[in-house]
Amino acid sequence: MPDKGSNVPIRLRLALACAVAAAIAFALGSWLFISALSTAQLGTIDSQLAVELGQAGRYLPAASAPGSSPAAASPAPGEYVIQVVDPAGRVRGASPDAGTVPLLSAGELAQARTGRISVTRTIDEGNERVTAGPLAGHPGWVAVAGLSLDGFESTQSQVIRELAIGGGVFVAVAALGAYWLARAALWPVERLRRQVAALSDRGGEPGVEVPATKDEIAALAGTMNEMLSRLQRALARQRAFVADASHELRTPFAVLSGELELAGRPGRTREELAGAVQIAADEAARLARITNDLLLLARSDEDRLSLRPQETDLGPLLMRSADRAGPRLAEAALQCRVDVWPGVRATVDPDRISQAVDNLIGNALRFAPQGSVIVVTARTAGSDLEIEVSDTGPGFPAEFLPHAFERFRRPGSGRTRADGGAGLGLAIVQAIAVAHGGAAVAGNRAGGGAVVVLRLPGVVEYAEDTSPPRQASAT
Repeated sequence: MPDKGSNVPIRLRLALACAVAAAIAFALGSWLFISALSTAQLGTIDSQLAVELGQAGRYLPAASAPGSSPAAASPAPGEYVIQVVDPAGRVRGASPDAGTVPLLSAGELAQARTGRISVTRTIDEGNERVTAGPLAGHPGWVAVAGLSLDGFESTQSQVIRELAIGGGVFVAVAALGAYWLARAALWPVERLRRQVAALSDRGGEPGVEVPATKDEIAALAGTMNEMLSRLQRALARQRAFVADASHELRTPFAVLSGELELAGRPGRTREELAGAVQIAADEAARLARITNDLLLLARSDEDRLSLRPQETDLGPLLMRSADRAGPRLAEAALQCRVDVWPGVRATVDPDRISQAVDNLIGNALRFAPQGSVIVVTARTAGSDLEIEVSDTGPGFPAEFLPHAFERFRRPGSGRTRADGGAGLGLAIVQAIAVAHGGAAVAGNRAGGGAVVVLRLPGVVEYAEDTSPPRQASAT
């Protein structure tokens, strides 16, 4: 299912993410600041109320002296309210606007008789801070002082309003800054995208400009150039493969067409018709062989070369390959010797291994001089298996060895199209070896001749004995 946010540019998503993060951080900081400011303000108010509690005794009726008035010494109405409450919970003295009803409940008054308390109360639809404590010199009496929180709440509202305005500006600046930074950071990526979009598969050496900054963008550009080079090489190999395959298939089709055209002409003898049919059959068989080889290589490229591994005795397997080559060996006056330790068994696909060995023997018999011996050897190295096919001919040309397993590659001497080779045999050998988890290696013997080795790791199951290797020949 496609991502719904995939159409939103990265720079915008980064800006939005930065704005959300800035808003959360600013909101958290503002909450901490307002909490600290509220605590500090309430602490100041409580300190002021504590001072008033120390002067609450003058509001007692007994404290009035002749010629003096308690109200004259009291705070002005609307500022502080003072009450003096006796042990029975009655207001025995108060400031002019404090009223005769205690500002605290009976439970809170009981707490205040043992220690100072501070609470916030809603009185006459307004919030007030009330502090109470024991009245000095009067056991059981409570002094109560209160102050309206209008100024406190006004300050809090103003601070919140200013923080909201400042926070909005801060978040907007953070979002714009993040958008600008993201755009500046992603501009080299956008340049790379445009350069890649402008590339042509028909152009020369592909590549994009690598910035001189030596940062992640430069590394990305370098990696992209390497990837483009690999793709270009793969495309070139694919085009060469198609061209070579077309070239190889064109000749059999041309021969088939020519023979069928000649066979259709009037006046052809029975022998001429039989010869034309035989040539057409040979070319059809060659077409089938090339098509099967191309199909195998295509499956190998897609990692779909199917294997049916089973425990296999290598001696009979290799002898069957030598026996199948017997008629061609006899025609070329060659011999094929199979050297293998008795009882050596391996878990391999016998059909695929036979196909690889058949290809190698076929290549060798077209290349080896008359009267020589082609040697097929199977040996073990721990749990690994090596199958070697060698001859005593002139060997591979030095310039051919680096390309020996490429498709439609021929050494140019002996193994030509006229000798039946399409240049796919060694490529198929390599594909079969790779499918078994191994590899194929081509080289020349020190004494002369070509040698190809299939190295298959970890496929040998066991060896029944360690007697000298078994030798068998086919001619």
